[in-house]
Amino acid sequence: MTIGLILLSVISVFLFFAGTEKFFSRIGLSSRVAFFIVLALVIGAVIPEIRFGNILNIQLGGFLIPLAVMSVLFFRCEGKEEILKTLLSVTAVAAVCVAVRMLIPMKSTALVVTVSVVTGFVGAAVACIVTQSRIPALASVMGGVVLGDVITSLVFRFFIDGSTVSLGTAGVFDSVVIGTVLTLVMMWVLTVMKKRSQMQKQPLIGLDTEAGEDYPAPQVQPPEFHFTEEDYEEYFNDDID
Repeated sequence: MTIGLILLSVISVFLFFAGTEKFFSRIGLSSRVAFFIVLALVIGAVIPEIRFGNILNIQLGGFLIPLAVMSVLFFRCEGKEEILKTLLSVTAVAAVCVAVRMLIPMKSTALVVTVSVVTGFVGAAVACIVTQSRIPALASVMGGVVLGDVITSLVFRFFIDGSTVSLGTAGVFDSVVIGTVLTLVMMWVLTVMKKRSQMQKQPLIGLDTEAGEDYPAPQVQPPEFHFTEEDYEEYFNDDID
C-alpha cells in the first residue's frame, strides 16, 4: 500500500497546483473530479479493513472505491463498441491478475510488492492494447484488478487452503494505483504517436498528387508582334543605312 499512497500523494500535489488540468481534461475528467477520486482512494486506504469473522475481509481503498470509480467510468463509455471492448478488457486484465497471483506466492513483503508492480504494469498494457481509448482503459484496469482479486480469493478459499476471502488487501490497492497511473501515461504516449503519424501522412497544402486534373498545366501563349510589313522594312533599312 506504500507505493500506491506515494503515487497518490504526488498526483495530489500536481492536482492542487493545477499542473495536470489539461492532462485530465483530455480523458473527459476535470481536475476537481480527479482530485476527489484520488482523495477517496487515499481515505479508503487509511481506513482499517472491515472484517466479517473468519470468512470475509474488505478494504475500502482496494475494493469498494475502485469498484465505484470503475462503474462511473463504465457508464461514460460511448457506444456498443466501447462497452464491448471494456468488458473484454476487464476480463483480460482479471485473467492477468489471477495468473500472476497464482504463479507468484505472496509469502513475503518483497513478493507482495513484486505482484503489485507486475499486475499493475501488465494490466495497464493489456487495457491499453485492447481498448485503445482512455476512459475504457481506466475502467478496465480498475475493474479487472478488482475482479481478479475476487476470483483469486474465492479460488484460495474453496479450492486450495480454505483461507479467509480478503478483498482489496495484500497489494491490490497498489496494483490499482500503479495500473491507473501507467494507463494514463501509456494512453498519453499512444495519443502523441498517433497525432505525429497523422501529421506525417498529411499532404502538403496546395499539392494534390492524386488529383492532378484539378491543377491544369499553364498554357504558354506565343508572343504577339504588332509590327506591320512597312514598319518591319523601315526598321531594318534604317539599321543598314
